Parts: sequence; C-alpha cells; structure tokens
Amino acid sequence: MHRIEAYIRLALLFIIAISILYLPLLIILKKKGKSVIRQISYIGLFCSVFLILFATILFVPITFQPENYILNIKPFNWIGTVNSFEQFVVEKVPNIMLFIPLGFFIPTVLIKKRKFYQVILISFAMTFSVEFFQYFIGRSSDIDDIITNLLGAMIGYAIFKIGYIFFKKINWWNRLIGNK
Repeated sequence: MHRIEAYIRLALLFIIAISILYLPLLIILKKKGKSVIRQISYIGLFCSVFLILFATILFVPITFQPENYILNIKPFNWIGTVNSFEQFVVEKVPNIMLFIPLGFFIPTVLIKKRKFYQVILISFAMTFSVEFFQYFIGRSSDIDDIITNLLGAMIGYAIFKIGYIFFKKINWWNRLIGNK
C-alpha cells in the first residue's frame, strides 16, 4: 500500500506541474477571448487521460517479455470467490472511478462528441487499447476491467448530462462546455 501512495503522489505532482506549466498559455488564451473555465476543461481531459495511462500502464515496470501472459475473457468470474467483496473494493471500484472524469470531460471538451454512444465508443477504444497493451507488457488483461471502465465512463457522462440539464442557463456552465 505504501508503494501505491507514492505513485498517487507522483501522479498528483505531475498533474500540478502540468497545470502550472499551462498557466502562461491560459493567460495568453484569456487575452484572446478564450474562457479560463473552458481552458480548465481542457486540462481536465488531459489529466484524465494521463491518470488512466499512469494507473494502467506506467504504474509498474514494463517488460515486453513477461513470464506469463494473463488473459481473462470470462466476465464476472470473481463473483462468489472467498474475497469477492475485497476484490470489488480494491480492483473494480478504482476502475470505475478512473473513467468517471473521462466520461465527463469527453463531451465537455469535444463539442461534436456529446452523444452517449460517441462517448462510450471513445471510452471503449481507450480501455480496450489499454487492456490490449497490458497483455503484452506483462500485466493482466481482464474483460471485467473493460466493463468497469465503461461503467465509470457512463457515470461520468450521466454527471455531464445532469449538469447540462440543470445548469444550461448558468453562465459558468456554458463557458465550461464551450457554449459561450
């Protein structure tokens, strides 16, 4: 657990560094009439993608000649095992949470990709690519990860849609999603 905390700190430091490095560009774009809050949504999408790549690929050493290739294509085979609740909390909940920001920021930033199926297709392409790559670098590839990641993207999209319905007349929301 101590190692995980170190990686989380490292990821957060990277996000803070990117945000700080983006500040001059933010100021320049503000002078050109681009909304600061809109620029924050771009940072959010970038950080979401970075966190996904960091947590799934960069989190452990990469080896292109692993001793084992682990592939699970049977969905939900962990249910009913001795430690299924612990496995759900430790493995599945983080997978869901990891893709919630992506499901929110895709339609926020990509104005032409605001339909549910478009967000899910982009999220599926991302999670499938990660799982495909993980198989070849010595990590496990699991259909449950794809399912839970898509569930997270769906939750993120639902948050976006709820915001879109309830905040559509509020100025900051319209700037966030690029309508002003």
